[in-house]
Amino acid sequence: MKKASAGRQYLNSDSAIPVVDIFAGPGGLSEGFSAYRNGQVFQPVLSIEKDSHAHQTLELRSFTRQFKKGSLPREYYQYIRGEGITKAELFEKYPDESNLAKEIAWHAELGKKRVRTVTERISNAVGDSRHWVLLGGPPCQAYSTIGRARRTNDVDFEKDHRHTLYREYLKIVAVMRPTIFVMENVKGILSAKLKGEHIFPKILSDLRSPVTALSKWDREKIPKNKRGTRYSIYSFVQEAEGDEWLEFKDYLIKSENYGVPQQRHRVILLGIRSDYDNPPHPVLESVDTPFTLKDVLADMLPVRSKMSGRDEGRGEWRKRVGKCINKRPLKTKKFQDIQRRMESAVENISADIGEGGSFVPGNCPPRELANWLFDKKIGGVVQHESRGHMDSDFWRYLFAASYADVNGMVPKLEDFPKFLWPDHRNATEDENGRVKNFRDRFKVQVWDKPSTTVTAHLRKDGHYYIHPDPSQCRSLTVREAARLQTFPDNYYFEGPRGKQYEQIGNAVPPYLAFHLADVVSEIMDRCRASDDYSDIKEVENIEFAELAL
Repeated sequence: MKKASAGRQYLNSDSAIPVVDIFAGPGGLSEGFSAYRNGQVFQPVLSIEKDSHAHQTLELRSFTRQFKKGSLPREYYQYIRGEGITKAELFEKYPDESNLAKEIAWHAELGKKRVRTVTERISNAVGDSRHWVLLGGPPCQAYSTIGRARRTNDVDFEKDHRHTLYREYLKIVAVMRPTIFVMENVKGILSAKLKGEHIFPKILSDLRSPVTALSKWDREKIPKNKRGTRYSIYSFVQEAEGDEWLEFKDYLIKSENYGVPQQRHRVILLGIRSDYDNPPHPVLESVDTPFTLKDVLADMLPVRSKMSGRDEGRGEWRKRVGKCINKRPLKTKKFQDIQRRMESAVENISADIGEGGSFVPGNCPPRELANWLFDKKIGGVVQHESRGHMDSDFWRYLFAASYADVNGMVPKLEDFPKFLWPDHRNATEDENGRVKNFRDRFKVQVWDKPSTTVTAHLRKDGHYYIHPDPSQCRSLTVREAARLQTFPDNYYFEGPRGKQYEQIGNAVPPYLAFHLADVVSEIMDRCRASDDYSDIKEVENIEFAELAL
């Protein structure tokens, strides 16, 4: 099959811009780009992911993109609601769409696949398109400041192989020469060091001259006429006449400033091939008022937490929560208002509140971002199921949510009564009564602010993501975490619940990616205009030569 025809099988139109997403996770970046329709049309043609569950999520979402907006098949909704149809049966009913989805979503681990195998797959997907966009970022745990702080001596940060996984991204840039690339990572990459030196300047230098940065052995594989390829690296939020004017902090994006109801701060680089670089470039437009937790979660169907061990239903659950405040009431003046709020929360527990489930019927559009998040055809909420908590955690969650409600601020561990402190070596206070390492061990989210960063840690426990309603006494569900990450309600996450949380926490918020696509679209307009001008000049030169003859 010729490369040109290979590429066209993925594209809905000749004018669509192919998008390749590597280290794709569940597909947050490609979701935002594929939804963009205000200028260029971006179409994901290949998504590469090593995790099997995230790959299954990518495959399913690639399937949905084969249908026009608003026309997902009835069987898809039956599948995500768990109404007796399997994914295999769904795909069997729509073989053309499912076969294409399987081609687009590739289960592969970069770094273990040969570079030639990867670039051939990308080349086949992109076809003869003159322009295309590369998305993605290397796994970020090695750069996480939290991860580095927790790392023990037997795991040497400087020897962590994830430091150099960005070089797999670099190799693809060097060989395939995308017009534009978007590379994302945690903010810890700005401060991370390798052998005593900051690694971020090295990454910028490598990306500006990707071929030069390769080993001699890799460099010799690239045709000589492509070895001089260079890129300019820009910020999405800071205007600049040239990339040399930017500081490290200029590459940091605070998501809450751009329509995401979450305080998520990430480094996102915009790479433009130098032959198409014409600064200054557009940047993201910030919102006047950030969206809050209340804007996207307040109207979600309320659910109660499950109970560890035997769960005898909502009556027993209410009784066990009530025992918390009666067993050891907070009688000191410091806690009087909080005690009253805890008591009223227990009194207000709905008699019919359930623990949620894989599908909960009902109507719950968000107050903001409804056009982006809500899909009335679902008929309710999917993946909105609470998890089990111990009685001691009921107590802590009830206290934390009541404290925030009364005081308008999130309690630190030293603000909890001592008997609610966990039995852990890190839960100790210094001479000033402050806890050094465990202060945020139990962290409630608050209604009138964006949430804290949704991370993959949610797969382990929900202590950092306590729901702000004391009467629900639980951590966030998968769907609530997905809404804070701005995944549409019909975006279904495959795998067990822990893997669903992990996928969501590792993703780029799709709504942020949608705005990144707006910037890339305008730059791509200039690239295509430059092509038109070059083509005209080439025709003029040919005509002039003919006249001279």
